[in-house]
Amino acid sequence: MFKPDQFGKEVLLQKDFFEFMEKIRATKIELPKTPEIRSGVSNFNGYIEGTKIIREEDDTKFNYSLDLEHGYDVYASKQNLISAYDESIATYSALEGKVFLVSHALVFVYGDRYYPVTKMTLMFITGSKKMRDKIPGSIAPNPKWGIDTTANVEIAQQKKDFLKEYGHNDSVLLIDGSFLAGDGMATFKGIIKETFIERNIIPVFVVKNSNSNLLVDSIDKFKGEYNSDLHLANELLNEGERSPFYRYTDEHSPDNSKIFCYIKVKEHSSPTRIEFPTLIYKHNEKSIKSVMDLVYYLIMVQGDFSNPQARPIAIAEKYARETLGLINFNKTMIFSELTATMNEKRGMEY
Repeated sequence: MFKPDQFGKEVLLQKDFFEFMEKIRATKIELPKTPEIRSGVSNFNGYIEGTKIIREEDDTKFNYSLDLEHGYDVYASKQNLISAYDESIATYSALEGKVFLVSHALVFVYGDRYYPVTKMTLMFITGSKKMRDKIPGSIAPNPKWGIDTTANVEIAQQKKDFLKEYGHNDSVLLIDGSFLAGDGMATFKGIIKETFIERNIIPVFVVKNSNSNLLVDSIDKFKGEYNSDLHLANELLNEGERSPFYRYTDEHSPDNSKIFCYIKVKEHSSPTRIEFPTLIYKHNEKSIKSVMDLVYYLIMVQGDFSNPQARPIAIAEKYARETLGLINFNKTMIFSELTATMNEKRGMEY
């Protein structure tokens, strides 16, 4: 059971965080004047050869109603703890490599309050052996991937470890982004059984602003009729409805399998894709309707229909971004040996 009075109110840092930052700071690295901050890692949304799209439900209709009142009842019942995850990433490009400051945020909804746990990690990825010798703990990029892809895989592993350690038993876990996405697509495969299923955690992946064409490229009656899956869902769904569930499976790697649908919460608001790992969906099939109504309610509660998002994820995103601000990287660089090597010191003023 979740116990708010015993919940630690702290920001976690990876081991030797400040020592590692000091090593980077004391090294003459040419940084840009401002960092780039983004949320999440890259997403893969397209259809590729060797995949199967199969309708999961037996009937032939496309429109299924969502129940807002039932979603509230699920939320208010407290039978399952509701939690949400998001991450924010600040990147600093240098001639000698790239620095990544990552904030992982997990929030728990208990009563009318949000209880966060956040963890910050720091990476320096460089292809220079000389720089790695100067900064122990630096990471060499995978020669097949390059720096950014190596970083995405590392961040995905951090995410997996973080959720494995801090995810709570008997909970619905909302996660921003796709289950099978981009460079870290194997993020959750290793913890589906021993963490999610054994601990009764239902991960729900919420995908906004998708450019996916899985349905329109693979289902004959949709081919050539719509620009994207979002276009399809927007045209065919009414407010408060979802599409059928479809199962995506990579024929070359059957473990890469998910079940997904689209929901439309409001007219003139972009639909949202909801995904479940196939094993999770099958294991919790009797609960999926309630989970879908819950997600619908949480998006409606957030109330931002120009940028529809489940409220707990929106709160997790705020914590992730605010936690990044606890480390004033620019100020740290000003008072270091690094400052003298800057071409545009004025861009690092605070």
